[in-house]
Amino acid sequence: MTSTLGRASRVRWQIAGLAGLGTVITNIDRSTISVALPFMGHDLHIPPLVEGLVLSWFFLAYAIVLLPAGVLVDKLGARLVYGVGGLLWGIATLATAAVTGIASLLGLRLLLGIGEASQYPSCIQATQRWFPSRERTTATGLWDMGARVGGVITLPLVAGIIAVAGWRVAFLVVGALALLWAVGWLIEYRDPQRHRRVNARERELIGTAGSDAAPADRPRARWRELFRHRSTWALILGYFCFNYTAYFFITWFPSYLVKDRGFDLLKLGFFGAIPGLVAVVTELASGFLQDRFIVRGRNPIRVRKGFIVSGMLVSSVIALAVLVPSAGAALALLAVSYGALLIGGPSLGTFPAIYAPSSSQTGALAGVQNSAGNVAGFLGPIVTGAIITATGSFVLPLVLTGAIAVIGAMTFLVILPNRGHAAVEADQAAVGAV
Repeated sequence: MTSTLGRASRVRWQIAGLAGLGTVITNIDRSTISVALPFMGHDLHIPPLVEGLVLSWFFLAYAIVLLPAGVLVDKLGARLVYGVGGLLWGIATLATAAVTGIASLLGLRLLLGIGEASQYPSCIQATQRWFPSRERTTATGLWDMGARVGGVITLPLVAGIIAVAGWRVAFLVVGALALLWAVGWLIEYRDPQRHRRVNARERELIGTAGSDAAPADRPRARWRELFRHRSTWALILGYFCFNYTAYFFITWFPSYLVKDRGFDLLKLGFFGAIPGLVAVVTELASGFLQDRFIVRGRNPIRVRKGFIVSGMLVSSVIALAVLVPSAGAALALLAVSYGALLIGGPSLGTFPAIYAPSSSQTGALAGVQNSAGNVAGFLGPIVTGAIITATGSFVLPLVLTGAIAVIGAMTFLVILPNRGHAAVEADQAAVGAV
């Protein structure tokens, strides 16, 4: 039946953009340490093994707090949890400018992780509530791409500020960005039914186009029952492997270019942004293409699995970067690796809505999935730092990262079921209604 309510407003895309801007800023704030650490390490006398601990400490708090953060999002909503989280991580970033030793630095990294844990489950809930099924992968790619945009911006922005004013000023600038965004989110975000700028046609589109989420009338499973499902364990292991690979680029990548490939601050700021730029393009294109395949009648779960499996397999070329003699060739391989990995980024954001036992537990499953991924963010930098300390080289860390990417691809291919708790038919019905 054709609606007579006129053209739909497009507020949902503005919401996705605002959520994505938050993702950009979270990744700038968490990644500033990676660019600043070679200079902070000199000023604060931090040895390489402790540098790895500093890089990973954020992810310890992030991984632990993601579990209750997902539950809080289900109970309190994305507006409050994401907004208050933004205020918290902005304060932590600002305060990093004043650190005088390792203890205070580690404490603020923990606080940063607590605040930023609000981002992922909040964005997933916002996508579920604001977008019909056929647009959900594109929307997910839009906000998740913010992580790559943040990485691209961080290198030239932070390197430039450090060159002009020092690393302490860099933390002041990026912390202020977080506080401004948090205020904007709290003012602007509402659910579609309550948002003043959403017209009736857009509400109809959002509410009747179908959903690939678990049915709302399904009895709510207990939180611990999530772990009884094979799909939950597949998401845990698969996302661990995905993030182990991704967070090399967020943590040790700048140090690799400086220490192993001889990049100075200018080259780091310019050429170091290339892998992130490639990843921005591939992730956005992936989200768009996945939705096009689904609209044309392809099985949604198979499409999303196919993209993430193929991307992670290609991403394993990160291991080959250690074999090439030139810095340019190594950078090219790393760009291919990061770009291929992020082909699967939009898929990951849709999985919690598909595999949650109840639609009221989408945030909880998102928290579990992302918590597992950020255990990798905690362990990866420590493992890399320990191996570099023992061998004096990045060879083994890069080879290990490539192997873990392959394990992740096999996990999504073999262990993750081809049917979710919501049933694929719900997604296909939504496509058929277009």
